[in-house]
Amino acid sequence: MPRGPYQKSDVTREKILSAATELFAQRGYAGTGVDRLAEKSGIAKTAIYYHFGNKEGLLAAVLDRAATVWIENIKQSAERASSAEEALDRALAGMRTMVEEKSWILKLLLLLTLEVADEKPEIRKSMRQLYARARSSIVAGIRDAVGADVPDADMVGNVMLGQLQAVVVGLELVPDLSLDEVFSNLREIVLYMVASRLDPSLQETALLQPVAPVLPEA
Repeated sequence: MPRGPYQKSDVTREKILSAATELFAQRGYAGTGVDRLAEKSGIAKTAIYYHFGNKEGLLAAVLDRAATVWIENIKQSAERASSAEEALDRALAGMRTMVEEKSWILKLLLLLTLEVADEKPEIRKSMRQLYARARSSIVAGIRDAVGADVPDADMVGNVMLGQLQAVVVGLELVPDLSLDEVFSNLREIVLYMVASRLDPSLQETALLQPVAPVLPEA
C-alpha cells in the first residue's frame, strides 16, 4: 500500500501527542504554536499536519488520549474490591494518584474549558463526551460495588469529578492543602450520598433539618 513521506508510526504520533499535551496544559491552546510543538516533539511541522490535519485535529486527539488514561484509571482503581467501601477507597486512591502524578489531565481540561470550549463547538462536544464517559465509569463502579442501581448516581459522579478539579486548583493556590483531609472528607460525602439514595430515610435525620434562625431580642 503506498504511503506518504511520513509514515503514521505509533512512535511518531505518541511523541507529538506527548509534546502537545504538555504544552496545552502549560500554555493553553492559543499559546501553543505549531512551531513550538515541532521543537518540543522533535518532529517536523509538516509531519504534525500529516498526522493530525491541523491544530484543532491535534487537540481532539490529545483529548481522546487524556480520556483513555483518565477512564482506564477510574476503571482499574476499583477493580477486585470485595465490598462497596473498599471499592470507594480504591477509587479515591486512584483519583489521588491522578492528582499527584497525572494532574496534567485535569489541568488540561480546566484550561480548555475556560479558553476553547465556547469558541469551538466541536471541542466542547469532545469535552462533554469525555466528561460523560468518566462519569459513566464512576456510576458503573458504584453500581457494581453496591450490587444495585443507585438513584441519581450521576450527581455522585459529578461531585467526585468536580472535587478533582477543585483539588488541582487548590494545590496551586493553597500550598499547605492537605490531600489526606481532602480525600477523607470526600469519602464521607460520597458514602453519605450513596447511602442516602439507597435509604432516603437518612435524609430526615436531625442534622439535615432546617435550623430556625436565632433572632436578636427586641
